[in-house]
Amino acid sequence: MAAVNEDRLQAVEQLQRELRAITATVEHPNGLCTVTASAKGELRAVHLHPALLGHGAHAVGQVVTETARLATDAAVQTSFNRMALALGDGMAIDVESVTGDAPFRSAAHPVVPPEPAVEQAPPPRRRRAEVVEDPDEDAFFSNPFGRR
Repeated sequence: MAAVNEDRLQAVEQLQRELRAITATVEHPNGLCTVTASAKGELRAVHLHPALLGHGAHAVGQVVTETARLATDAAVQTSFNRMALALGDGMAIDVESVTGDAPFRSAAHPVVPPEPAVEQAPPPRRRRAEVVEDPDEDAFFSNPFGRR
């Protein structure tokens, strides 16, 4: 019994060391910035393309911030994946229920603004099928897939 507990403690310590060491390197979609970040949001490296500096301080700040967020999200996702491998999917789901969805599971905001949409007429609306009341409710329960 003591040996099993000791093995578990060592496995937990090893997982904690691995999670602390996880980083992710991400390049911004425009290719002008690359950031390496930890799951805690610590920036380990920031590389700027010289062309980015010509866009002004506001653009540099925005691109670095977006790239840092993407790199941090990637590191957090890697941490969730590593935890699921070590502890099992059930435990990872329990952790997600407490901490919130993993970054790649939740809806992310786009980094690059979408192309301006060309004004188009809205698609034609489809008519809904009319619901027919069934006086014989027993028919529904005898075949639940037959009724629409």
